[in-house]
Amino acid sequence: MPKAFKTIEQYVLSLLRNDILSGKYQPGDKLRQDEVARRFEVSTTPVREAFRGLRSEGLVSIDANKGVVVKGLTVKDVAEIYELRIALEPLLARKAVNSISPEALLAAHDIHAEMCASTDPHGWSALNREFHLKLMMSEDETRLYEIVKNLLVVAEPYVSLSIFIHPQIQQADNDEHAMILEGYTRQNGKRVEKIVKQHLEQTLAAIQDSVNEQTLRQRNISAA
Repeated sequence: MPKAFKTIEQYVLSLLRNDILSGKYQPGDKLRQDEVARRFEVSTTPVREAFRGLRSEGLVSIDANKGVVVKGLTVKDVAEIYELRIALEPLLARKAVNSISPEALLAAHDIHAEMCASTDPHGWSALNREFHLKLMMSEDETRLYEIVKNLLVVAEPYVSLSIFIHPQIQQADNDEHAMILEGYTRQNGKRVEKIVKQHLEQTLAAIQDSVNEQTLRQRNISAA
């Protein structure tokens, strides 16, 4: 196991995630615990935990009868997620500008620095969710925050996919995040609202392209 991974579970989870995002496993494929364990030469316990991790990331479903099944990432699904984010998140961000604590803003700057140094698509996408939530957590007692938080969670696999297929997107997003941080620092709610909306619209376009490209790859693999 490479030293980059602290546990066997993380190692297996990373390999399976990359297989799904690269199209090696296609929507509807079943992942069998014993087969995966043999493939990676590990016991079934870390494989079982890795499956749970994939489920939490929205990449597989786990059913008592059907087992572990790879889920498809679709343009229709991501469009719905981001239409809701575009409608709600800029409003929440504008409200949070007036209530964010200095500590939370500093923490968001630290997360942004980690994102700029990250080279792992999934690690970056996890930090991306944390970054946005940290900026808006001063509104965590509102219904709006809970809705946006849930949307960020279900959007994460799509963000991972877009970075996995087009790594250059990461730098563009880092630059846009810096602009959002500047708006918070200046306490300019209208500016933050505008930048967040533009950021989400551009992210949606990039993800849609990535999902379409992955779908084409999967068709080519099936035809080979």
